[in-house]
Amino acid sequence: MKIIKKNICLIAILSGVVGLSACSQDDALTPDSGTDNGNTIRFTTAIAGFTGSDAAAPGTRATINDDGKGSFANGDETEIIGIAYTNTGALPVTKGHPATYKDGTWTTGMTWDEFGEAELVRFSAFFPKRSLDDFDGNGEMNFNPTDQSTPEKYAAYDWISATATGKKADQPTIELTFYHCMYRLTVNLSLSSTPGTLKQEDVDAATVVIKNMETKGVVNSGGGVVSDMNNTGDFTPLKSAPGNSFRVLLLPQDVTPGTPWIEITVGGRTVTYPVPAGLEVLRGGEEQVVNLALTNAATTAKTITLSEQKNAVTAGVGGRSTTSLQRTSTSATLSFLWREQQ
Repeated sequence: MKIIKKNICLIAILSGVVGLSACSQDDALTPDSGTDNGNTIRFTTAIAGFTGSDAAAPGTRATINDDGKGSFANGDETEIIGIAYTNTGALPVTKGHPATYKDGTWTTGMTWDEFGEAELVRFSAFFPKRSLDDFDGNGEMNFNPTDQSTPEKYAAYDWISATATGKKADQPTIELTFYHCMYRLTVNLSLSSTPGTLKQEDVDAATVVIKNMETKGVVNSGGGVVSDMNNTGDFTPLKSAPGNSFRVLLLPQDVTPGTPWIEITVGGRTVTYPVPAGLEVLRGGEEQVVNLALTNAATTAKTITLSEQKNAVTAGVGGRSTTSLQRTSTSATLSFLWREQQ
């Protein structure tokens, strides 16, 4: 679900996000003791998808659908962290409570009373579960997501987080909508209709490396992921099984057009496509899908560029995508090493 200015993925509703529906429960939630003193905080929940995703997603915790949207199952666990603020200048009161998902709500013992006379309480939660003990004294936890070569490693970095605020006086039901904090890049490889001497088995054996991306991430207990800037390196994506799709979760960050980005090795040759002109920010919750048709026919174009038409994607000379970057799905006919003539 990250430059000192740090790009934060805190619940920004991105343009093009598919409409969401939140599971909710109208009946009052009662604590395990069977009584409700009126101060129990009620939480409903939902999972938002990657913006514009059009590819099947590898499995993660909870149930994540093709577009990144998903649902929790009864028994799933998280910890809800509450930070209470007052107008008196006193230090915030921070509490963490384990929470178990059941029928559209998070069951927890958290109450309004434990936050005293706070003017406002900010709630946050993560999946995979993180508790207050996982964060340092600054409320941060570091991680390195460069190796995503297995479903388990990929899932470990598919951070989704939720934040919400509420006041005791209002006694609201708090809706925790979980958003993907990472940016997802998907590279789909196929054999061109004019492949030259390249064969399908060459495509099946191809490898992909994502280069020059920020490698150090910081999870903030307040509900977000940022990048600890100026630490760039290579990422190993997850390859689909079966198929030739490669997916990698990248930290939110600024990028520089022209920087070597997608390195593909196939048939004994390697080519690197740069970050396209016009792409300057990778935002959490967005996905870019790049479809590459591989050929070793004799042409020389090997770049992905953005045309003057806003958000239209071209491939080398004259090739144009059928979808826009705003929707984050690029359906241009591209190639390894050389582009097909259009």
